[in-house]
Amino acid sequence: MHARQLGCDQRIAWLLSTSRLLGPDPTLASRAGFMRALEQRGVSVDTSRISRWESGLQPIPTRVVATYESVLGLPEGSLVAVAAGLRRSFGNGQAARESALRDAELPDSDLDRLLELAESGEATGGHWLRLSAQLCRFERVYLRQHDWARLSSRLVVELGAAVGVGYVRRYEAAATLIQHPNAQRHVTRALGSFVMNPDTQVVTPVLNLLAEIQDAAANDLVLRMLHSESKGLRSAASSVAAVKVARGHFTDDAFPHLESHVVGSLRRGESLDGRLDSFDLAVHLPAESWARAMGGLRNRRAYDLVDHARQRGELVPSARTSSVVNALSHAVQRDTPTHSAHEPDTMLRRLLREALLHAHKARRHHAAVMLAASPYSPAVSRHCQVLAAGSNDLLAARAWTVLMRVGHGDRRPLLMLQALTETRPTIRARALVNLGLNPTPIARAEAEALLAMVTDGAQPTERTHERQATMFALGMAGPEQVARLVTHEHEWLSRSACWWVDQGPALHDADVVAAPHPNAVHA
Repeated sequence: MHARQLGCDQRIAWLLSTSRLLGPDPTLASRAGFMRALEQRGVSVDTSRISRWESGLQPIPTRVVATYESVLGLPEGSLVAVAAGLRRSFGNGQAARESALRDAELPDSDLDRLLELAESGEATGGHWLRLSAQLCRFERVYLRQHDWARLSSRLVVELGAAVGVGYVRRYEAAATLIQHPNAQRHVTRALGSFVMNPDTQVVTPVLNLLAEIQDAAANDLVLRMLHSESKGLRSAASSVAAVKVARGHFTDDAFPHLESHVVGSLRRGESLDGRLDSFDLAVHLPAESWARAMGGLRNRRAYDLVDHARQRGELVPSARTSSVVNALSHAVQRDTPTHSAHEPDTMLRRLLREALLHAHKARRHHAAVMLAASPYSPAVSRHCQVLAAGSNDLLAARAWTVLMRVGHGDRRPLLMLQALTETRPTIRARALVNLGLNPTPIARAEAEALLAMVTDGAQPTERTHERQATMFALGMAGPEQVARLVTHEHEWLSRSACWWVDQGPALHDADVVAAPHPNAVHA
């Protein structure tokens, strides 16, 4: 886990090969059968080429990843977006020989249609991916200024509401646009307007885009937000700052500000889970910067945790959690249908460990996104929901975070029960966030129970995370109920309710919700 080299091609190869081998169609699980299906779609290959692709020995062009999606019946961009995210975050950012989703430029009529869908709010994540790829085919592209602004604003707003594959696809579209010279200032401006609204309830999914550009203004904005009065904004800025430090975006004069933030955060007596974003930043400070920061720490436990993570790349020593991760990996593989017996999947075990316990948030995120895109997703979801109810606070919190990526299958009633009965405030907050991400709307009786949690007369500063998570659940999945809070006597509650009414509920792409999971047919 502490290896610096991620091996993007090998991970993408694993995702494609498991998607084929563990998919519902036994014909496509056969290499010969899959080769024929590829040839029918204009990709002429032999079995040795497929072998090199699926072993990671030869990088896979994006058009081939898109063809895998088509052959396997997966939503457009569901594998392409995951592969693009890995390459952008940990590789050289480019696919083999080309980076566009399509080899040929779209006709004007098709591009116009994509623009219409995007501006009207009818575009899926797949549409956004295709549109961004077309707009960024060339170094310069012309759109009227107000068209760029409207397009950028729509995409940023949708990032704040999109769930699952829909979010991953839109994020990759936004990450493409924000690096294009014609689009960058418009996307950045829309981003700043969204996150700097004092009533904004969803920050991190949008603010993460600042990590994609090495820009002085973006760096300054992140540094300013580290000193925000909003704890949520400070945490989100810490997470982005950690990625920017890892990518070498900051100049030397920024590090005193980063060190001061790290020391102030790690001095507090919160649990490790409650300060993971600042912990992530501490882990990625350069050696000389960390040496200065640790001189200001009086918390020996915090120092030991960071020092271990800097050396080993994991939140806690593996000796404490190896048995849990190994058992989880075995159970997930056992419960995932297959057409033939196979050996223990070492990449699955590695991804599970990274998703739960890697010291770098970006690694945890991308590992979970890979699991969500793979045929292992239903089994990962089932077993993580069990782990989330366990007595180990850190593992429970991490399991809920993985569930935010992989979803909850048909276990929504259990999710609601866990959200209402969990007694640990920080764990309960994560369960409530998961409730907001579930595609099933909140029923009237459920909404009444949640409304009671935020209107019981307590002050806004009490149970802050839990209250914010409850509002998130109501805003994303119970828009009718959250509207009742617009006129509430507590200003903080009424203002957040107004923001949710303006923002609207969760955005679940129709092509994802309607498509069965690859394992659903033979589960």
